[in-house]
Amino acid sequence: MKNFKLKGLKYNQGKYNLYKDRFVFFPPKLIDILSSIYGEGAKSLLVWLGKKAGWTLIQNWDEKLNPKNLQDLVIQFTELISNLGWGKFIAKDISENSITIRLQHNISTELESDSKYICYFITGLLTGFGEFALYRVNTSETKCCFEDSKIKICEYSINKIT
Repeated sequence: MKNFKLKGLKYNQGKYNLYKDRFVFFPPKLIDILSSIYGEGAKSLLVWLGKKAGWTLIQNWDEKLNPKNLQDLVIQFTELISNLGWGKFIAKDISENSITIRLQHNISTELESDSKYICYFITGLLTGFGEFALYRVNTSETKCCFEDSKIKICEYSINKIT
């Protein structure tokens, strides 16, 4: 895996800038707190926040990374977001109509109580990316380590809406 930890990331006087966009790193417990306050009402907020983050990240990274094609874009994106601490993202299937991404070591499993709400944020993150890559998409979590304790991964399907 390429070392992206420093590429595009600048730190100066308490500010992190990633390709000239300021980013604030927040603990996943914040999502846990939102879910305890708002319950299922937090789902749409988390998906929306994730979508905005995913779109902003890939829009800026695309200009700097110059991917050769869709497959290269997806692979570079998954490598980059794997360095953000949410877990290890792996591109499984890539086509012009759909992208499947597997998530190993979901950060939710490290929290005191298992939180499906982080999966909502990640769904939004991948939707933002998917809309940049495929235009209009529907993103769904097809496998979840919280819904099926026998599996250790989460899997997301990004499907182009025609």
